[in-house]
Amino acid sequence: MINIIGPRRIILLLILIVLNASMAALVYLYMVPMQESSERDLTKLRRSVSGLTSDIDRLKIEFEQLDEQQNEFDLLKEQGFFNNQERSMAKAIFNQVQESSNVISAVVSVKSGTVENNEEAQKAKHKILYSPVEIEIEAFDDSDIYKYIDLAQQTLPGHLSVDAITVTRSRDISAAVLRAIAAGSSPVLVKGEVKLSWRTIIPESQVIGDEQRNR
Repeated sequence: MINIIGPRRIILLLILIVLNASMAALVYLYMVPMQESSERDLTKLRRSVSGLTSDIDRLKIEFEQLDEQQNEFDLLKEQGFFNNQERSMAKAIFNQVQESSNVISAVVSVKSGTVENNEEAQKAKHKILYSPVEIEIEAFDDSDIYKYIDLAQQTLPGHLSVDAITVTRSRDISAAVLRAIAAGSSPVLVKGEVKLSWRTIIPESQVIGDEQRNR
């Protein structure tokens, strides 16, 4: 067999066999593990990219929410929600509201302020200052009473909520009343009793001073 093939060819075949075995060993011992490692690294990289994309999307949402909250904060600030409850200022505002609403009279009583605990306000080191407000109103028409309340809510700094409204007719329409109306006067025909809650937010450092001043 060797004489037929020849020594040189046998040596060449042996060399080829060794090279093939070496290539196979290189592929299975080095290339395949390296490919598997590269695939694992690629999978980790894809997960990392996916995680970063999720974080970016979450940050975008948080920035949008922060922007909305900032707008709400600015609006509350414009409405005077973070102002102190000055009684003299409130009295002047209610006098202006009375003139603008055309009610005949309005006797306003702003009660002593008390502090309300609020978890969200406490996180920002603030407290909610609450003052009950009672108003006795005399008017020609009940629509003037509702206009008075609406103007008070728009004008008074902070938040003014309506707790109760009672509107009653104080006198019936008579010939004398009709003559007075025809003469240009506005007799009292309805009376209203209104209970409101006035709230503002103040820093914790001002709680003691404001409580003493409101009493």
